[in-house]
Formats: sequence, structure tokens, C-alpha cells
Amino acid sequence: MLALVLLLVQCRLASWCCAFLSMRQGKVPRAAFNLGNLFGGGEEQSKGEVPKDVAALVAGLKSSTENALNSRCSRLDVELPPSYQLGVEDKTRASARVTGDEQKKVVLKEVARGDRELARVFVEMLGMVKDLVVVFRTPQLEKAAKKRWRLTADEAKVISFSGTQKSAFATEVSGPSKFLKKIEDLDCKCLIVVAPELEQLRTIADLSKSAEDQMGIILLNARIHGNKSRKAKKIPPRLLEYLQKEFEPSYHVRFPEQKKWPDNSIIFRQICPDGEGPWIVAVQRELVGGAVVTNEVLRSDHEPSADEISEAFERYEASDKDPSDTIAEFLRKDRNS
Repeated sequence: MLALVLLLVQCRLASWCCAFLSMRQGKVPRAAFNLGNLFGGGEEQSKGEVPKDVAALVAGLKSSTENALNSRCSRLDVELPPSYQLGVEDKTRASARVTGDEQKKVVLKEVARGDRELARVFVEMLGMVKDLVVVFRTPQLEKAAKKRWRLTADEAKVISFSGTQKSAFATEVSGPSKFLKKIEDLDCKCLIVVAPELEQLRTIADLSKSAEDQMGIILLNARIHGNKSRKAKKIPPRLLEYLQKEFEPSYHVRFPEQKKWPDNSIIFRQICPDGEGPWIVAVQRELVGGAVVTNEVLRSDHEPSADEISEAFERYEASDKDPSDTIAEFLRKDRNS
């Protein structure tokens, strides 16, 4: 199923890639990413729906990416939960649902795999872009991706940020310049940045300002948004403000971190065909037989704060719940007793 979804994704994005490649020569105007309605329509969900499984998540990711690009957005920020498995490398490890009662233990190896699988999906989606570059945090992560992906010479180029020098000062001075030189040499027109750290985010911010719309930049699992509802990364305020303003949260699936919120709660956002992107807070339950029920508790045109989410859950808990939701809650408590 996932392979079929990825095939459809690649076919639908081929038209954008051809238009993208036609812009490679010379200076182009600020509206270089004004792609109009190149993707067509019909299958997109106009209101946005919380995905219930991996296939729905990948399909939504594809649709949201198309919609964002059609809205002339050349800076995207995509986020999935740490260590979330798409089953790209190992189909037996794909998460059956988007959420689960038992929280997955987050270990570095699984986090790296989740980041790598998400990047691989984007490589498939943008496979027609000859100047596509994927950059990882470290040479070790770059090596692991090359070993797993085994891309041909005509596919994306996989690189990493410069490794650590003998002194912190040398790394700070030479690291960014070496990376930017590498990007220039590759004639990169679309850059996928996988889970960057603070100093790497600084470099990407500088690159974004200088490249303008001559280069598309997609951040994957950078975790620059969400500071209103979770413990945020330690990023200087001015840099964080720029990143959040510049990089549109085009597709976000998050598991809330606060224990006071219900199990299986989820924060979700995707870009719809009309360019709008509502934030949705929901609770998902699995019924007997594997069917997943989603109860939306909040829909907002802005990213909700922790207080707004708490208030929404309070209203949800006090409301008359759907019978199926009541049964699912009873079964969950019975399993845990």
C-alpha cells in the first residue's frame, strides 16, 4: 500500500518537477514558485482530516506538499513524532496507527531511522528534480542513508554538514562556509534538511536569506514550531522568530507531551487546497477489530497554546461523548486494570 501511495505521489509531482527544472537557468523573479494549479485536484481533502494510519499519513503529506507549493511557498517545515516509523526500510516496523496507547520508547537509533524514512519519502516525491540535495546532521547519518537508499547518480545527492573540527572556533568559522560552498558546487535548487541542530539552523537561515526563491528549502523534523504547547528547543529568540515566520508548518503530526492530556491525543496540521491550514487537536481510539475513531476537540486558525488545548480537553471530557468513544475508553481502562 505504501509503495502504491509513493508511486502516485511521484506521478502527481512530476509536473511540478518539470516546471521547477525549467527555472534552473538564470535569475528568476520572486514568484518563481508560483506554480498555479499544476497538480490538478479532486482527491485532496478540503477540510483536512487527521490521518488514521501510515497510508493516510503519506497521502496527506503528499497532498499538503502540493498545496503548499501551489500557494507559492518555497519554505516548508514538516514534522512527525520522534522515531515514528513509515515502514520504508522495514515494512514490518511500520506504525499501524498514528497514535497508540503505549508510548513508544524513543531511542537515538529509532529516531535516526524515523528521520531517514521521512527524508526518503521526500526523495521519492521530488524524484524528477535533478538538483535535489538531502543534507544530514553528521557524516555518520549521511553514510547510513547512502547505504540504505542506494540511489543512482541521477537521483538526489546526499551530503552532511561539515564535521567537527579540532576546536570549537574552527568549526564555527569554517563549517558554514564549507557547507555553503558544497551547496553551490552541487548547483542545488531544492534542499531537504533532515533534523538540523542549532548551529545548522543558523546556517540554513543565512542560506535562505541569500538564496531567496532561487532555492526551495524543506526542513524535516527540525522542531522549530510548537513552542506554545511543548518544551521548545533552545533557539535564540531572533533566530526562532525568523525560522517560524519563514518556514511554513506545512504538515505536522505531533503527540502532545503533557501527561494531563488524554492518551492518544494528537496535534495536527496540513495545508488544504485553498491554502489554509487549520490546526486540529484530536483524540484517536481503536475499536475492537482495529477500526480507528477520531474525535476532534479543537480546530483553530492559529497554533493553539497549552492553555487553549487544556481548555478544549476539559470541554471534551465534560461533553456527551459518542458511544463508540465511551466503549473504547472502557476497553482501554479494562486492559490497563
